[in-house]
Amino acid sequence: MVDFKAFLKANNFTQTEAAKYFNVTQPFISQIVNGIRPIPDEFIDKLKDDVDIKGIEFILDERQPDTGIFSKDLGHERKLIPFYDDVASINDVIADIEVPDGQMIDFVDAGDWFRDATAATRYYGESMPEYPTGCILALKEVLDRELVVPGRDYTIETSEYRVTKRLQKGKSSEYISAYSTNKETYPDGRMVHEPFDIPWRSVQRIYLVIGYVVRKNGGTIVYRNQGEK
Repeated sequence: MVDFKAFLKANNFTQTEAAKYFNVTQPFISQIVNGIRPIPDEFIDKLKDDVDIKGIEFILDERQPDTGIFSKDLGHERKLIPFYDDVASINDVIADIEVPDGQMIDFVDAGDWFRDATAATRYYGESMPEYPTGCILALKEVLDRELVVPGRDYTIETSEYRVTKRLQKGKSSEYISAYSTNKETYPDGRMVHEPFDIPWRSVQRIYLVIGYVVRKNGGTIVYRNQGEK
């Protein structure tokens, strides 16, 4: 029987220390301890590579699969990707108030729908109307920033916020311009969602939006962005 609490005790881990070790949040660890959530395979892989960890035998047995929010077929080989569920939105700019920057709160199964996805995040806001608020964006991290394509949608993560916009070249090579597709204006003609520049030096991660998942009328609908296979 799995006993994650015994594993924590064997290593003198508090839930907060375990969360830091596995790079997740404390509530994520608490759900495992309370039997609400299974232990992700990524945890096991990390532990097997750490010779200083004790009590791994407490968590190797009877682990149940986590189907994830993308999964449509339990028969496929699972591909778990980190999921960032943003907690607050101000003018469509997401601030990680409870979740530290760059820290996932969950793993999800990308399934057959988004085989090239490397992360996922929930979108809130009105500046990009092609993405229904509350939908889950499938993301592919761009490691070479010179390969960012102007005119496509990206999720940018800085130390202060995470934002999804359509990118264009900035005023200089040191900046990227973030545009909204919502063209709503105030009575005086000024745009509600004005474009703004982001310094490249402030960008910690950048992801191409390859599609999204939304649930309607009890069903799941999957959309891939144009140009994505």
